[in-house]
Amino acid sequence: MDADQQLRYLDRTPVRLARQALAVVALAIFLGYLVYRARFTLNPEAPVFAMVVYLAEVHGFLSLFFYFFQTWALCRRECPAPSGRFTVDVFITTYNEDVPLLRQTARAAMAMRYPHRTYLCDDGRRPAVEALARELGCGYITRNDNRHAKAGNWNNAYAQTSGDLILTLDADHVPQPQFLERTIGYFEDPKVALVQVPQQYHNLDSVQHQVNWDERRMYGEQDVFFDLVMPGKDYWNAAFFCGTGAVLRRTALEAHGGIITGSITEDMHTAIVLHSEGWKSVYVNEILVTGLAPTDVASFLKQRLRWAEGNLKIIFDINPLTCRGLTIPQRIAYFASMFHWTVGVPKLVYYAAPPWMLVSGTFPIAPFDSQLLTIYLANLAAMTLAYKLTSRGRGRLVMDEFFNMLNTFTLLQATWRFLLQGRKVGVFVVTSKKGGGTSTTAVLPHFVMLLASMLAINWSLMGLGFGVTEDRFGAGIAIFWTTYNMALVVAVVRLALRPAQKRDTSRFRACVPATAEWGGVTRVGATSDLSEGGCRLLWPEPITSDGPRHLDLQLPAGPVRVAIDVVATHRRTVDGWYAHGVRFVDPSPATCDAISDAIFDTVVPELLHGLRQPPLLVRLVRDTWRAAHRRLAPRASRRPLRLPARLRVSGAPWWVTTRDLSASGVSLVSPVSLPKGTMVSVALQFASGSRERRAQVIRVRAIQSTGRQGNAWDLGLRFVEGVSVTAGVDDDARMAVAS
Repeated sequence: MDADQQLRYLDRTPVRLARQALAVVALAIFLGYLVYRARFTLNPEAPVFAMVVYLAEVHGFLSLFFYFFQTWALCRRECPAPSGRFTVDVFITTYNEDVPLLRQTARAAMAMRYPHRTYLCDDGRRPAVEALARELGCGYITRNDNRHAKAGNWNNAYAQTSGDLILTLDADHVPQPQFLERTIGYFEDPKVALVQVPQQYHNLDSVQHQVNWDERRMYGEQDVFFDLVMPGKDYWNAAFFCGTGAVLRRTALEAHGGIITGSITEDMHTAIVLHSEGWKSVYVNEILVTGLAPTDVASFLKQRLRWAEGNLKIIFDINPLTCRGLTIPQRIAYFASMFHWTVGVPKLVYYAAPPWMLVSGTFPIAPFDSQLLTIYLANLAAMTLAYKLTSRGRGRLVMDEFFNMLNTFTLLQATWRFLLQGRKVGVFVVTSKKGGGTSTTAVLPHFVMLLASMLAINWSLMGLGFGVTEDRFGAGIAIFWTTYNMALVVAVVRLALRPAQKRDTSRFRACVPATAEWGGVTRVGATSDLSEGGCRLLWPEPITSDGPRHLDLQLPAGPVRVAIDVVATHRRTVDGWYAHGVRFVDPSPATCDAISDAIFDTVVPELLHGLRQPPLLVRLVRDTWRAAHRRLAPRASRRPLRLPARLRVSGAPWWVTTRDLSASGVSLVSPVSLPKGTMVSVALQFASGSRERRAQVIRVRAIQSTGRQGNAWDLGLRFVEGVSVTAGVDDDARMAVAS
């Protein structure tokens, strides 16, 4: 089998050619702008300042070229079925992570369906981890030292095992049951050494996530890389090993004794060596594993410093521009990844230039006239349009600039170390999986920038007021530029100073029906978030001291009883429910495991799927086109809504949760699939009581078809009774439960 035959273009040929043409035009306009700038606008009275700003713009041109090159032809893979002839080892590398966190990953790894052997590779030499391995029945491997950090730990396990293929997972990366089935079929191609999947994260309150729950959209700082750049690299056979969520062929690593050591980014180093030796890589753009992203700015920046320093210093060990065996596209793709981490230098120029202009009165551009402004705006419009269309809604310029501001001084530090320390290997720092509180120290340079910008604006305004300068146009441009940068700085500082997480475990937005016997009556509520340690419980009345002490969580695999301690109560005035902060009292390992399975098999896939909606404008155009094409009137307006509900078919009931609701129908997340056309009875549980309607199944779609607890399905129901289900809903607080 040739893995390259599994590649399929994401876009139809006309669309792909149009995007490529737009990228070429944008680069041509940018190049013309740079030529014009070099010939006519470099200020001779400030040659150094003018050249520094100009070189920053040249850096931007190269960055845009590398981006368009890597996303030139986005492809997907058709998954080949595994033959069953490969043996598989799973390495879970750990050093100091909490045992409950490791337990989640180990149990999920062992639950993957293709036959395999799971090993806990413990560089912390902890008795608790060894006991966990014995309890779960997986292998336990350790060593006497920590030489070469994670890579050394991995190689130690490599030397003691014999599987044909090796899946490597970080301690916090929880795989889906179908992981191996979706990846190892590519190894039927004897030249494939590596299959990598994207790194997605399930703690959506992390530093690198911005979530709009109303529009069901999520921005992740690495989305462009994993959704666009890596599929583009895959087209050039340049997708590389990202350290976790990857399957590697043992024979491809035999000559090196495992992963290449001597670098703090051993993953990328190993991939370059394998490609130079003629091996292939495969990128499978499916969410098959999710991990934990840093929850505080300090941990986030430490991680980015390690990545940046490691990627830059690889060039001393194996320069992709001169390394033998690489193709020209591979050289460009790898160098583009290294070049990306130098963006801190031009960004500092852009951030420092406006205050300097205000204080010194010198400008890098002269003359700044209407002709230059027209050319600049045309260049800016072309770049923006090309980026937005080639990024397919995944790239968001404002958020990109926000993270550039956040990362700038860290990337400068990495560049400084690269230039001064050369080949000296940096220290491998394990990213903290817990929040470290506020990160004031980490953003001290941003405070300095904010103060300098404020002083510069005041200085300029004083100069204008006292007649020291009359260049109101130049000062206005510089003040606008400075104010824009200050807004980014303020956003960064607010993120760094947000309160630390107090919970030991991540909470997930999960609407799980909950029941309890209280006063001889079965009452029904729902969670609005859930973890192994507790939940936020929506209940139709306050839970007092004589209230229920146990809840039955209606999980997809069946009910789980938990003892509860209500630690906070307040009335949700919008929808009539009472919200309670609930702690689970001494849950057993079996209870924690059942909740964990429900979260990672059903809740997380459904959350991530629901948050991958296209931009609002795209949705409006799409819906309008569908309505016009089908000559159908738009359906009744649907409002996002999470409610517990019970479905009944032929007398057999089960619990479900709603996604959205309208006067004509409802969308549900169900653990049971039903054929289209099936007639059902659905009882919606509002704060004021239950409302039951007859409905017909009109849509069935798998959300997660391979979970340990069974399937999760998106069911679309259309009400068949004449009475509107939304009659009186305004009295139930306009259906805002957990939305």
